[in-house]
Amino acid sequence: MLVRDFMTSLIVTADATTPVLQAAKLMAVEDVGSLIVTTGDVLVGLVTQKDIIAAQLLSEELYHSLSLQDIMSSPVVTVSPDADLGQVITLMHQTGKRHIPVIDDDTIIGIVTSTDILRVLATMKLIADGAPEV
Repeated sequence: MLVRDFMTSLIVTADATTPVLQAAKLMAVEDVGSLIVTTGDVLVGLVTQKDIIAAQLLSEELYHSLSLQDIMSSPVVTVSPDADLGQVITLMHQTGKRHIPVIDDDTIIGIVTSTDILRVLATMKLIADGAPEV
């Protein structure tokens, strides 16, 4: 199974200069666990809920002064839409990353998360066990 078949197409981006507090609100409104951080149209980083929570553990004053560029992961581990399930699982295991943007010809077309992987594996298990495909 290829990444393009199970990736999440909904991607939410924010500029690197976006305040962390504003980004946290955006993530809540969009109900996403990560933000693709850009400068212009260029991918420069990734911020997850875990990064936001870690930033909140700092002093209140410092938290309110941070922007995404201060807490983002960079460089970003990416994957092609033509990678297969095993390649993505291996990449996640090797890098410890649970959110991986999908890039096609320098364009961000989606994201693969550990939740997407679990969903695919659970569906495959159900099919293997003889349950009808959901």
